Amino acid sequence: MDDPESPCSARTKNGFRVLKAALVVSAAFMVTLFSLSGRYYGNYLTTIMPEEVSYPAWVEHLCPRYYYGIRRSTAGLLKLSWKPLTDDAIFFIQTSCARSLGSRQACVVESAAHHHPHQPIRLLMTAPYINHTHPLLQVLLGLRNVQMHWLDLDQVFVEEPLLSWHRDRYWYMNQVFLDIAPATVSDAVRSELLRRMGGVFLDLDVITLRPLPARANWVGRLDHNQVSTAVANFTKNHRLLQMVVDAIPKAHDPRHCCTIGPALVTSYLHQLCPDNVTIPDATDPQTMESCDDIKIFNTHAFFPLSYVKEDILRLFKTREGIGPQFLASTRAYTLHLYHSLTKSGRLITSSDSILEEAARRNCPKVYKTIIENNLLL
Repeated sequence: MDDPESPCSARTKNGFRVLKAALVVSAAFMVTLFSLSGRYYGNYLTTIMPEEVSYPAWVEHLCPRYYYGIRRSTAGLLKLSWKPLTDDAIFFIQTSCARSLGSRQACVVESAAHHHPHQPIRLLMTAPYINHTHPLLQVLLGLRNVQMHWLDLDQVFVEEPLLSWHRDRYWYMNQVFLDIAPATVSDAVRSELLRRMGGVFLDLDVITLRPLPARANWVGRLDHNQVSTAVANFTKNHRLLQMVVDAIPKAHDPRHCCTIGPALVTSYLHQLCPDNVTIPDATDPQTMESCDDIKIFNTHAFFPLSYVKEDILRLFKTREGIGPQFLASTRAYTLHLYHSLTKSGRLITSSDSILEEAARRNCPKVYKTIIENNLLL
């Protein structure tokens, strides 16, 4: 047996002390590294240090600029995760792969939350990491009933016929409009999510002016010829949505724009009710048509301004008192901003336009943030 005071025994004791100290330092380092690699922001995980990430294959196709720009570093960004919808949710989808929202989009989300304080408001974004430090996203993340999640297309298109359509990237195959994939994906996603999970869908260019109809299964006319799903409510597994989803792979024509959007929904609605889907003349938003259990509101209910140039210009007209007058007189549920037609128009605040008056009244927190940060509306 070794002498306790022998050099060999002393070396053994010293070795154990060094090993113990190394383990303590190593554990402390790992705790520090873990705390640096991720930090919770509310219910969301932010990545502080860059991490190795792998994305589903569809991200590279739909979001090439995002994919190649962000894959090297996620430092400081908020990581979103997929979460299925509930049938009482009001949901938005953003398919442009942006890491934040514009002023109008943020206003749109808050307006829905403002008028439906007891309903979950879900914003689904195709960018899995977002810039949560942006002042507009700070506002939305601070709203009690607003949640932001990742729009994972692999989780949306899990059933045929859209499973194969998505897997083979048919939404990416467009021979004429090379940048139309986000719109194509948006049309397919809204139809599939409404079919599978139900709820209320709103486009990100639709400001809510008052609480939406409480009844289930409704859409609104965009004009005398077409029904739109920019604002829609359906119970899950509704047969109209099943018909639309089943038709998408064959109806999608990569040589033309918008073949699986409102025109497709309108055509199947008329197939369901060829005799009693009429064209209402009244401007009262309560006036509606019926098709089985589906209510079809007239154009004024969700589209009080049409997409013709004269109405579009009214959105931005200032110093004529049009905004307060319009908001005081309309009985519409929503105001559609027609993003594709108005995206180049921007307002400096402190005007009396319809757009700013709608923002001032229906998204007060976002509107205040726009003013404080000198953002354009």
